[in-house]
Amino acid sequence: MSLKIKITGTNVHPNTRGGIYEAHVHPFEAANVGHSGVVTLSKSLQNFTPNVIPFSNDLFGSQMNQNVIFGGTPELIHDGQAVGVWTPTANAGIWNFADSAKITITSANNNDSATFDDSGTIDMNDYTSITGKVDLDTYNVANHSIDIQFGLAGELLGNFINLNNYIDTGDFSEQGFVIPKIDFGINSLTIDEMTITIRRSGGSKPTVKFDDIQIEETGSPAVFKVFSSRDSDFYIKKLRFLFADALAGTLADGTMPALSYDKILGLSALTNGIVVQIIQNGEIDSSFNLKQFSDMQLIGADILSSISDGTNTFVILELEFSETVILKTNKPNSSFISITINDDLSGLLLFTGAARGAYEVIN
Repeated sequence: MSLKIKITGTNVHPNTRGGIYEAHVHPFEAANVGHSGVVTLSKSLQNFTPNVIPFSNDLFGSQMNQNVIFGGTPELIHDGQAVGVWTPTANAGIWNFADSAKITITSANNNDSATFDDSGTIDMNDYTSITGKVDLDTYNVANHSIDIQFGLAGELLGNFINLNNYIDTGDFSEQGFVIPKIDFGINSLTIDEMTITIRRSGGSKPTVKFDDIQIEETGSPAVFKVFSSRDSDFYIKKLRFLFADALAGTLADGTMPALSYDKILGLSALTNGIVVQIIQNGEIDSSFNLKQFSDMQLIGADILSSISDGTNTFVILELEFSETVILKTNKPNSSFISITINDDLSGLLLFTGAARGAYEVIN
């Protein structure tokens, strides 16, 4: 039995004789058995051009060892003592607004919430960020989250923020957090209230404490980004980070600096942390809060090499993704990877980072 095969195409190459498509039968062997097959020509449609893109900031370039200091006169929302602050109201759940100078929600159910109202209004043009402290208890990131959103006259504004994306959800001690106002979508809006809502999909009932929530007047997190700046998608395989600091001391053979898991070279564990986020279609796909070297290694970063001259120490860390991260073409505001500096890193001699991957090329 024979099969009739017709080979067609949508376009005829101008050099094809008379517009005729041709195929050829050619003999070949496989496993010492003779065969005849159709010989065809194929060409890859998709190719890649390797590239390295540094994380950058319009003001600081690629130097991420910046000093983020908040100052001026912040707008105090609540400090756990209910004195001279926004008026708290428990909408649902067991809230204590003066629990040893903390705000506490105990054994929270889904949608337990509280609202904090200002006696006047706040023009966010005059402020930069929202900061605070949080202490998690019986908390499971798979089942629990904390939403924060601002509003005006009873109407919610901008975006709600999932606090899980700005903290270490495995840290059950008090930790600081910093959220740029742009993430709330309230850059130039007027507000007079803030709502905190506990989300619980199952499991244990979380208990959470808050403290020192305020809107900062001066100082702002430094955000460094990588995005596709060409008319093609950028496929990222790895992130590489370079650190250097005036950290003395090597092992006896002089070949390896003495590194501590709970520091970043000479810096003690950070208060607020370095937040790394993968943003796709304007949504946070993944987020990590890094306060010390052990946090970086926990998410998969490996120390590739370290060098010390006895006075200064240089370390290279590399994070390889389990799956390729694709940053879409020319979408710097909705498809990017960001590193947000929330502490004073000026003590480091060097801190830079880059994404390693390739641009897609369609032939």
